[in-house]
Amino acid sequence: MLAGYITANRTSLARIKNVNGEPIISQFTEFDNSLFKGFDSILSLYLRQNKGTNSVACFGIAGPVIENTVVATNIPWKIDGAMIQEKYKFSQVKICNDLVTTAKGLFELSDDKLFTLNEGREIAGSNYGLLAAGFGLGEGLIFYDGKRYHPYASEGGHAGFTPGNQLEVDLWEHLYSNLGFIEVEDVLSLKGLIRIYEFMLSSNRATKADWFKKAKDKASKIIEYGLSGQDEIAVKSLDLFVDCLASETANLALKGMTLSGIYLGGIIAPQIITALEQGKFMERFLLSSKMEPLLAKIPVKVIIDEKIALKGAGTIAYELSK
Repeated sequence: MLAGYITANRTSLARIKNVNGEPIISQFTEFDNSLFKGFDSILSLYLRQNKGTNSVACFGIAGPVIENTVVATNIPWKIDGAMIQEKYKFSQVKICNDLVTTAKGLFELSDDKLFTLNEGREIAGSNYGLLAAGFGLGEGLIFYDGKRYHPYASEGGHAGFTPGNQLEVDLWEHLYSNLGFIEVEDVLSLKGLIRIYEFMLSSNRATKADWFKKAKDKASKIIEYGLSGQDEIAVKSLDLFVDCLASETANLALKGMTLSGIYLGGIIAPQIITALEQGKFMERFLLSSKMEPLLAKIPVKVIIDEKIALKGAGTIAYELSK
């Protein structure tokens, strides 16, 4: 079996072995997407380097999956399950949205891979929610049919961004002048954090710091300087990002009635746990005139396992092979 997880800048692939009825990752390899023309080039190289029987494969990637094919959202790649199955002689290939594979991996996590922001009270048999901010913004739900849980993805990250206060109205106006329609992803992503920082510079009539000008990974530097308190604009930018993240998390929790809990995945949330746990996230999460008592009971946790989507793809491949 083969599992894969494709992000905007890297692809992770691994063989999945059945060990005492459990899917176990082996032959893990990570690739820099910028060095390849497309996913097929990466897959071909991996299969040459890691010999084995090609039976079942599952690949998770950000983007709407239609008829087992996806055009990736944040990288110009098209991945066709039927083409891969025929070319590499797999018995079955399944293409999944990355939120689906992440959701599958959620049930494999140990407690030490979760950080609790709100203990709440999990109601068994209710829905779970999942929100992952990184290169883009993924949103998904996991519903219970009375016997088992079923994850499904949405494209909620591309819904319109709704400001929650005057500062966010000003942010919306600033972004609208440059982008037009403002998606939630335009704010809650790595690029979104950079946009927030540039907005805060403008609104505070400040100049760009040397560290920002020189940084290759500007979003990571904003997080670094924001968490350390070394740069006032970075601190304000991170605060605004956390507010918007909390608001969108609450929106998903209410729309999906995620009474079993809501989880923050992606690459940003684990980096800013210090900012999230200071209380401001939950304060904004609970900001509802009518639904605060409901929201207060919902467990909120941060996923701190960077391989969760790959593990989830492995679980799906394993289930398909049985």
